[in-house]
Amino acid sequence: MTNKAIEYRLRQQSLISEFGLYALDNRDLAALAHEAARLAAEGVNSRLAKVLRYQPEDNRLLVYAGVGWREGVVGQTTIDGELGSPAGYALHTGQAVIANHLQDEDRFRMPELLAEHGVDKAINVIIQGKGKPFGVLEADTSARNRVFDADDAAFLQSLANVVASAYERTQTEAALEEAVREKDGLLREKEALLDELNHRVKNNLQVVSNLLSIETARLDDPVAQQRFRAVRNRVTTLGRLHQHLYQSGRARVVEFGQYLEELCENLNLFYASDESNVTIVPDIAPAHADLDRAIPLALIVNELIANSSKHAFQQGEQGTVRVRLRRDAGYLTITVADNGQGMKSTPEQGDGHELIALLGERIDAEVQTQTDNGMTVTIKVPEQALRTPEQDVNVA
Repeated sequence: MTNKAIEYRLRQQSLISEFGLYALDNRDLAALAHEAARLAAEGVNSRLAKVLRYQPEDNRLLVYAGVGWREGVVGQTTIDGELGSPAGYALHTGQAVIANHLQDEDRFRMPELLAEHGVDKAINVIIQGKGKPFGVLEADTSARNRVFDADDAAFLQSLANVVASAYERTQTEAALEEAVREKDGLLREKEALLDELNHRVKNNLQVVSNLLSIETARLDDPVAQQRFRAVRNRVTTLGRLHQHLYQSGRARVVEFGQYLEELCENLNLFYASDESNVTIVPDIAPAHADLDRAIPLALIVNELIANSSKHAFQQGEQGTVRVRLRRDAGYLTITVADNGQGMKSTPEQGDGHELIALLGERIDAEVQTQTDNGMTVTIKVPEQALRTPEQDVNVA
């Protein structure tokens, strides 16, 4: 091999290396195809080269990228993908096609595009990775003294393999992105459905609360009225919790500190309308809880406030119920304390304490009661019990 021939082959190897580096930093398939055509033409000392993309629906090959062709060819012109064309033969057999005398070829018909540009010699190699073929890389020339050989075909095949790898990479990335979009879409759909469910639950609970209010007004028995009001307050508490979820846009996790603030404000309004002189004073730190734990906690706090307001003070007596929420040493601690004179045992109060004990057991809560200077009830819940199994919710 002459020095000139050696330099020619070394130049081809350099172009292959150059293209490989280019492909590593480029995700634009059209740009990669154009660069492959440009380097193919340069590597075989030709002015014409193209990347043909296979269109299986009509068995045609689109000129996807190319250099040296007249305006309007790239992106618009197609050629026959049958075995009777050089490119079609390379596509369907996977074999490189070297044709140095297209005018005299018995194997193939001269494609009109090549005849139009005076092409008499061509190399075609398949662009295919592990899956279906992308198309064909082709270099063409009309130079009479130019003869393509197996080394030229190997050079083009190396470029084509890089294009195939890049194409498979784009396909894989597109599939991953689609999978992520589908997953995100399913998650958003699930959240939207849960959000809508919370909204409907809130509306249904509001209807139940209104019905209970109507039934309470019809009762003449004060004890029965108190029982109905207690039930109505429990329903209203649940409705407010679902309203909080709906407005926050969260389907499962509640900012429980903020919710307790709202609960205390709403109960203050309720007792004011009920001609009660009891004031609820919140002292709340931020804390998160998932819905399944927030509901029992909310009902417990509602029940304790109701017990204090109804049983710790004489009729018309002014009083204060303080609600405190803190995080401390791995526990979420809620304290409900009144400055009343103590509570006598009543049927309603007994029902409330039973409910508190039952709800506390559901969330592994420790309930402590002190009766010095009023009544103070402390609920301690392990922070771990506030987290869902699916998502470790940080208690802020």
